[in-house]
Amino acid sequence: MRKLSISILSMLAISGVFAQTKENLKKAETIAIHVGAFDFTTPQLIRSTSMGSVMSNDKWTKLKDQDLALGISYMRGLSNYFDFSANYFLTSVDYPFRDGTPEYGTTYLLHEVDASVHAKLLTDAAFFTPYLSAGIGASAYKGGRFDAFMPVGAGVQLKLSPATFVFGNFQYRVPVTERANYHFVASLGIGYAVGK
Repeated sequence: MRKLSISILSMLAISGVFAQTKENLKKAETIAIHVGAFDFTTPQLIRSTSMGSVMSNDKWTKLKDQDLALGISYMRGLSNYFDFSANYFLTSVDYPFRDGTPEYGTTYLLHEVDASVHAKLLTDAAFFTPYLSAGIGASAYKGGRFDAFMPVGAGVQLKLSPATFVFGNFQYRVPVTERANYHFVASLGIGYAVGK
């Protein structure tokens, strides 16, 4: 019985040290590179039909029919459970403006930048950390047509080492300006902490 008590007290002491270590963790300045895909078609189907209809008829746009994107992010911890991120994505897309802008039908470069906050379920001490994100962003199409959107989404962060992370992210980008359109952005990235 005494050995059991000592074992339990030892485990509690170790977990207490670990918990205290987690209390002092917040993300250092981190740079991440992403590959992703922009999907304008599925959100239009969801908005024009019921969600059940989209799911049952397998109408989700296949990856090969989405627009490939490259991205870069700067991240920094605001606290143990909240991170700030500034993100830039570049893709070549035939942008379906909601107001029927005449350029629709032609492919041009789309630049999107956003500032977001990630609310994490766990701290960066964990190997697997789910999070929710929300922010505000702006896009530029054809080198000068500017619009605004709000990115909301969810993701997971995998900790490969104290300074290396893998990010899987899915966002629904809701237009703020009249011409911008609803779209999904799914991305996979790897980040490295460049700050202390």
